[in-house]
Amino acid sequence: MKRTDIIHIIIEEQNVVIDSLKQSVDRYKIASDLDEESTHDPEDFSQQTQAKDMQLRYEKMLKEAERNLSFLEGELKLTHDKIEKGTLVETDKNFLFVGISVPVFKFENKEVIAFSDQAPVFQNIKGKNKGQTVEVGPNVLQIIDIN
Repeated sequence: MKRTDIIHIIIEEQNVVIDSLKQSVDRYKIASDLDEESTHDPEDFSQQTQAKDMQLRYEKMLKEAERNLSFLEGELKLTHDKIEKGTLVETDKNFLFVGISVPVFKFENKEVIAFSDQAPVFQNIKGKNKGQTVEVGPNVLQIIDIN
């Protein structure tokens, strides 16, 4: 089934993002952990503070990425009959996945464009049905299937 195959590919991409974020968190965790017993100048403490700030930012991004992964895993069991978060829309030219943003990739000789339900393009396609056309950027696309 196209839907589960495409979601599995998006999950793989999301796992790459999560692994990268985990590495960044670990890197900044090490950088923010100064030995309190050693002699340090004020600049060392400034860099420690910056590293801790970056660690916290990456931890927040990691939590969001993990929430997105959980959402995707839940979507494997679902189908949709209207365009909403989690819907895969097949058009005459590509596939559109509403839920999270990942880099564009190819599936069955069509590009898969994944974007958030907060993206402006979602407002253009929301509420559309099979057979209707939608405008995505400069392109007019015909909806072939929704699931």
